[in-house]
Amino acid sequence: MTNWLTEYAKFVDANLPSVTAAKLIALARPTIRLAHAGEGDPVVGRLGGRALLPPDLELGPHQTLAVELDCAALAAYETNLDLPTAGTLVFLAVFEYDGDGAVVYLPAGTEVVARELPEEAPEIPLTAKMVATWPESCQPHLVEAFGGVKQTYEAVWHNDPFPDELHRFERTQEPWPTHRVGGYSVAFQSSIEEVGAQRAGLRWEDPGFIEEAKEWVTLLQIAEDEQARMLWGDGGYLIYGIRRDDLASRDFSRVYYYVQGH
Repeated sequence: MTNWLTEYAKFVDANLPSVTAAKLIALARPTIRLAHAGEGDPVVGRLGGRALLPPDLELGPHQTLAVELDCAALAAYETNLDLPTAGTLVFLAVFEYDGDGAVVYLPAGTEVVARELPEEAPEIPLTAKMVATWPESCQPHLVEAFGGVKQTYEAVWHNDPFPDELHRFERTQEPWPTHRVGGYSVAFQSSIEEVGAQRAGLRWEDPGFIEEAKEWVTLLQIAEDEQARMLWGDGGYLIYGIRRDDLASRDFSRVYYYVQGH
């Protein structure tokens, strides 16, 4: 069993019936958990700071730098994503206004200049570790595994006190703030997988809904971060979702920027 899965598997086995536990363990996905780097920590990217972008790149209104990630550094970690192994991924967001985020991929050697953008956040270097993530609520992978929404709730979320214990376990694995590359993102209202299928015009009851939903993955999740002055209210998260085929072709123009809050 891989190291990122070990603690999660032990926890689930100890708290759920064996058949239910086996299904949840099979659905687990690795994520690269991003945390503020301390002295001597390996650095894989940064929150905030001055954006380094091509001089001719057109930006949307109020967009600013959220995260910059070094693809070569991330390649040392396991994810469920087909990420580039070189170059830089730049994640742009809108903190104080309505607007769209975006992802810019800069292959190694791309000419960049420092760009002055609004709402520039303090620069904080990021380090990484691998932890397990799991589908929440009625995320499509979970519904498929248990045969329906009702069956999912009965098998997983009605097993008191499992939901509360799971939340406490999560906090031991990922202290706040929970920035992630890959894996499952939060799903307070709807998962990014569900939203992706809905953007294709599908509903839960439609044939092909779950198949389309499973084509969507979380590229990045950013939590509110007081030290970085990234606060958008209501305990929200910024989520960048992408279809697997677009990621494979390095087409980041089709990334879906999704704000998820309580």
